[in-house]
Amino acid sequence: MNVSPPSGTVTFLLTDLEGSTRMWEQDPDAMKAAMVRHDELLEKAIAAHRGFVFARMGDGMAAAFATARDAVCAAAGFQQALAEEPWRIARPLRARVGLHTDEAVIVDDTGYASLPINRCSRLMTAAHGGQTVISGATEMLLRDQLPDAMELIDLGEHRLRDLGRPTRIFQLVRDGDREEFPPLRTLDAFPGNLPAQVSSFIGRTADVARVVAALEASRVVTVTGVGGVGKTRLALQVAAHVLPRYRDGAWVVELAPVRDPNGVAEAVGLVFQTANQGASVEGALIEILRHKQLLLLLDNCEHLLGPVATLATLIERECPGVAILATSREGMAIEGEQLLAVPPLPVGGRGDDLAHQVSTDAVSLFVERARRVKADFTLTQDNSEAVVEVCRRLDGVPLAIELAAARVIALSPNELLRRLDHRFQVLSGGRRGAVERHATLRAAIDWSYELLSAPEQRLLARMAVFPGTFTLEAVEDVCCGDPVEREAVMDLITGLVARSLVVTESHDVGTRYRLLETIRQYGDERLSVWGETDHIVTRHAQFYAGVLARAAENFYGPEQLVLARQLNIERGNLRAALNNAIDTGDTALAVRLAADNPNLQTNAATPMGEVLMIPAARVLDMPGAPDVPGYSRVLMLESWLTLINGMYDDAEELCQQALEAEQRLAHPLPGPRIDVDAWVLKAHKALSLGAYDEAVTAYQLAAELAKEDGYLGLASVHLAYCVSTAMLGGHTAEELIETAEESVTLARQSRMPGADVLSLNAMALTLVDRDRDRARALLNESVDRAGTPGAEIATGLLTACLVASRLSDWDLTLWLGARALYLWRWNNSLLQAATSFAQCARAFADERPEVAGVLQGAAYGAFHTAGSVTSIQGAAGAASSGANFVLVGLRETGDIVAAALGMDKARELRATGAAMNLDEAVDYALRHIDGRQPNRPNR
Repeated sequence: MNVSPPSGTVTFLLTDLEGSTRMWEQDPDAMKAAMVRHDELLEKAIAAHRGFVFARMGDGMAAAFATARDAVCAAAGFQQALAEEPWRIARPLRARVGLHTDEAVIVDDTGYASLPINRCSRLMTAAHGGQTVISGATEMLLRDQLPDAMELIDLGEHRLRDLGRPTRIFQLVRDGDREEFPPLRTLDAFPGNLPAQVSSFIGRTADVARVVAALEASRVVTVTGVGGVGKTRLALQVAAHVLPRYRDGAWVVELAPVRDPNGVAEAVGLVFQTANQGASVEGALIEILRHKQLLLLLDNCEHLLGPVATLATLIERECPGVAILATSREGMAIEGEQLLAVPPLPVGGRGDDLAHQVSTDAVSLFVERARRVKADFTLTQDNSEAVVEVCRRLDGVPLAIELAAARVIALSPNELLRRLDHRFQVLSGGRRGAVERHATLRAAIDWSYELLSAPEQRLLARMAVFPGTFTLEAVEDVCCGDPVEREAVMDLITGLVARSLVVTESHDVGTRYRLLETIRQYGDERLSVWGETDHIVTRHAQFYAGVLARAAENFYGPEQLVLARQLNIERGNLRAALNNAIDTGDTALAVRLAADNPNLQTNAATPMGEVLMIPAARVLDMPGAPDVPGYSRVLMLESWLTLINGMYDDAEELCQQALEAEQRLAHPLPGPRIDVDAWVLKAHKALSLGAYDEAVTAYQLAAELAKEDGYLGLASVHLAYCVSTAMLGGHTAEELIETAEESVTLARQSRMPGADVLSLNAMALTLVDRDRDRARALLNESVDRAGTPGAEIATGLLTACLVASRLSDWDLTLWLGARALYLWRWNNSLLQAATSFAQCARAFADERPEVAGVLQGAAYGAFHTAGSVTSIQGAAGAASSGANFVLVGLRETGDIVAAALGMDKARELRATGAAMNLDEAVDYALRHIDGRQPNRPNR
């Protein structure tokens, strides 16, 4: 066995036991004996392949290997030994193992720097008991060197819970061993909007543990500290760490851009796409959160403490499954709140050994960030003392350290220290005394700012107008002007990124930029001093009005999904643009921004969650709004928001006002005419009330109008809805063949993704009883297009689920039903959820009648709650004639459950499901579907 830890390129192996806590609780004596044997097997496997054990934690170990091949052999040998051991406990021990290769930095004789260890740990925790996972870095070293009888299965790219960029993960298996595991426990496996972080998370192990423990004891935790100390980064890391605790994920709400105290609840609601017509903003938000189990991260609350405290108190009282993690420079002072101050990074004492000082988190951060601008930067005997002193002079404030580290591209650490020390002597009146930390950070920002050229200074200040991330194109359009030349913007931004004043982020739509909130506030102050705020704010709003106008013009064609993703990622900028237009009284601009939002009804054929919720009522109330082109669209938008909330009569009244306004205004905006929206709204209302023939007629009229105007994709969508609605209402497939064929033809001509998917499903529905092979082929083509991760088409998945059910393909039905439920659950779409429950219930009926009975009750309950008892009664009437295949399937499910379990048990299960709220029912369905069929069945 090695007597010293390997260095250089090292492969780390980390292990842990799955479910060991419960086993310790059930039989501690037996578990104690089992762990002795476990350790013997693990140590033997590591030693046999020249590994070095450098840490023991919980029920696992951490070891380092000089070669990736040795590490793989040790992992495989350990897993095999565990599987073959005759355990004398309730169930065999099953270990999860992670392997990751990285450059190792030995801190002392037995330990390594934490970054690669943390990466390996998060890789290991993503696995399941009995599973060995390997990072892409390790796989690269194993190519052509994999031991005999072993192979690697590519599990794809995943975001680990360190919030870094996606990493490719592989599973190690022995030949012939094809044990199926559930999806990896990575960020991708949980709902939420935690952003990826380009920079690594340094240190803070104890701080993460403190906040995690606080969240176990309290549902409201506020992380406090001075600006730049790393509150947001710590909170994001904690959210990633505790994510598995929350069924409905972790959600970040950035409050820094919110200036109106009345806008806090609205900002939170926007994250969950709540519509609030007919109810208070808070009421709508509470309604959607009431039964959720999630972590809500409220970031940068200090300027809105009063309204944030009010909302947090309301959520704490009304939403027992929601925990709040807030970041602020001070607490909210509400009952039950735990305050945790974030200290600066430790820098060590002046009398400490230098070896200890260079191993501190502050120095690690400096070195890591310095290497981002100067790849060959290393600590040496000549510069280590200077680096330590720089970190000490900056009081361990992370943002200040990052700004200083960015200067190593031009200054050595010793030169940096001399200049920095002089600045702080000035701050403290020439004395080498302590400077307050807010002054330390201010000095660091001032210094970095003063070293910029005049164009860089002005560009940085102007970029403060963007509340979130932004593109190069946006900067060129909004921020140019003396002394910033358009052709110089790329070089200027590159320089600001190198100095850590601007952060880059990689997205599937391209590179985006953002300012840290402290830097944004600093830039905002400078912009105000120059008197440019109003001018830049207006240019910002005009630019994003153009973004929306281009999206509205091209939304119903080949670019649909690309535009939907773009609008989603620009949500913060679009909201800020509209609010600024409203606040400055620019009615024409506000109407344009609201009117060009792609209408809610057409988003049924786009990815769920991509709808930009617009406060249409505020725009309608602006002076002169009725005379602005586009006013009719804002009325129609408000009509849809009203309909979503079940206020059918009010929605129809607003719809009529929109039609009248469209006739009155001489120059309506380009795009589908209001009449199309009006007929679709009538169809949606009729469908909700079970009036199928009326809904079919309305969809047909909408399709005709859309086709007349050249919007072939939109016409295709409405014809597809005609087919599915007509079949629910009793029409035969033969009557609908021509309609389905026309829908497919128009979709192909338009190349609109949502239309293509829905038309394929409509065509398949008409063929399931006559040509099952062709129906299946159409279904598979639809699923391939509708189920792309990140670009799912919710209604497409739902209608595909109907087809799969009609084909009695129960595995595919469950997979599609789960995907549809996951997408629909956030906007309380009861009719869609009810239909999904019904299909999943029938899919479970033959093998799992107890699950089917509960889901059958959930389906009936959701139909009843959808807005009118008429809907379920009308559907039931159709079902009695054998027409409504959804209700026919529900009745068939009930018969199967009763035959298998007895009528009394069937009634009991149905009552259990009917009593569930939407969240409970969705959680029940997903839990049982994931356990049975986690991945898409092969077809």
